[in-house]
Amino acid sequence: MKQLSQLARSPFYLWIVGVYPILHLYVTNFGLVDSQQVVPTIAAMLIATTAAFLAANHFTRDRHKNAFFLAIASLYFSTSGHLYSLFVMPSSLLVWNIVSAIVVIAIAFACLRLIPRRAYARFTSTFNLVAVALLMMQLFSLLSVHLDAQGYADVNSVYNQAWQEKPAVEKVMDSPERPDIYYIIPDAYPSDARLLSEIDYDNSDFTQALQERGFVIAPHARSNYTFTVLSLPSILNMRYFEDNPSQFSNLDYLQLSTANNEVAHRLQQLGYTHVQLLSGFLYISPNADIVRDYSPAGTVDLSAADSSLPAQDLAEHDQEKGAAPKNLHIRQQFAPLYLYTTALRIVRSQLEDLFPQASTTPYKRKTAERFLATIDSIDRIVAMPEATFTIMHLLEPYSYVTFNENGDIITNNTSPTQDEYLAELPFVNSQFLRLIDKILEGSQNPPVIIFQADHGCHCLRSFSGRADDNTILYDAYASYYLPRSEEFTLPSSFTLVNSFPLVLNHVFGIDLELQENRIFHVEEGYVLFGQREITAEALRRN
Repeated sequence: MKQLSQLARSPFYLWIVGVYPILHLYVTNFGLVDSQQVVPTIAAMLIATTAAFLAANHFTRDRHKNAFFLAIASLYFSTSGHLYSLFVMPSSLLVWNIVSAIVVIAIAFACLRLIPRRAYARFTSTFNLVAVALLMMQLFSLLSVHLDAQGYADVNSVYNQAWQEKPAVEKVMDSPERPDIYYIIPDAYPSDARLLSEIDYDNSDFTQALQERGFVIAPHARSNYTFTVLSLPSILNMRYFEDNPSQFSNLDYLQLSTANNEVAHRLQQLGYTHVQLLSGFLYISPNADIVRDYSPAGTVDLSAADSSLPAQDLAEHDQEKGAAPKNLHIRQQFAPLYLYTTALRIVRSQLEDLFPQASTTPYKRKTAERFLATIDSIDRIVAMPEATFTIMHLLEPYSYVTFNENGDIITNNTSPTQDEYLAELPFVNSQFLRLIDKILEGSQNPPVIIFQADHGCHCLRSFSGRADDNTILYDAYASYYLPRSEEFTLPSSFTLVNSFPLVLNHVFGIDLELQENRIFHVEEGYVLFGQREITAEALRRN
């Protein structure tokens, strides 16, 4: 009892104050960050706290008073960057650091003058009790999210196991019989006809450039859905998605169906090497042979173990509130994330030099840097001797604008005018042609290239002044570079669900069944399975 009494009077709350923000950040981002970095981060904080406490005692020998003021300093250090994100505009970081430091110092001087010396010792037991209670609550929260995530991961593993247990097939080399296949997805790219009819824009120069390279153009291709999250799984699984039979949330079910898709599976059975180039939108495919992402430090190769999928339903992912970016479905480095929430945020660039892994955090999904880096990286895929099936989702032209008419990167414009949208499009087209030329010029054998949008552009409704016309959303750009292209014919009424059956039947001489053309409108509120069929309306020529 005597020892417990002595412990209760020791200011151990100081160490809990140092650890608590780290645990809170970890719990908030559980499943989204690398857990292996949490313990070293906590250990470093405990060592730093101990060193500061011993140094302070060397000068004043008043451990209770030293603990009190060191706790204030520790709280300021660990929360400064986080509080800045909540309350202050990003351009005022230096001002924030100066003002907040002055405020904290003023509080410390006020406490020094107003609190009697003996009071610090009386505070200790209360502070210890409060600190222990907060620590226990945080540990309970950690246990809770761990159990929840474990249950979710169990369901996930069952889903993935069905794919991973498929018989292993020896990888084949690129050849005329097994050509490289590239599925390039320009997000929300409308057809030429729709661009001309809605905003009087003539895109024929781009289409002519593709035709000169040997592409077959589908002039009246229509998507079956108007959202990527529904369109891509439908295209890549060659079927419709009208309900969710799984234990996953609707979003996770559709994203997993894109990651583990039937087209990739069939091609892997033929010996293909499956390459997934991440866009910041797609989930990591657990059965892809290569998963590649893009960061300021260059390309980053990942695996299913890097996925943050088990946490998708467990946290609100808001980067500005100290959480990992919500549009990145991979585990982030924890130590740089923690330091970014501290007073050291102001020396971010120096921190990235000190911790090189910080710069490997991938670009956000809707950025010009990610778009260009993906195109630049294709040479490594083209040079592979294996027969590859590559999925690359490029978030251009989309309805955001990230380039000006000269191709200069600009601040992400989320609500562009029609003129701003059209100013960017020629440069984006030039980059698509650059990508295609890299593939054609570097391939040992003529490849298969599917340059096909996931759906049309939502922005055309506002540009055209017909915001209530849903049919505008379905006309999608679609073109195909194929062997014996003169023998490739498209049905007069063509929707994207049948694109891969048509291509695979043509390339490999198989007989995949075509789906009946059906088009669905997703009701307001992004209710993914609140679908209304509008086939007759959407297929009608406007």
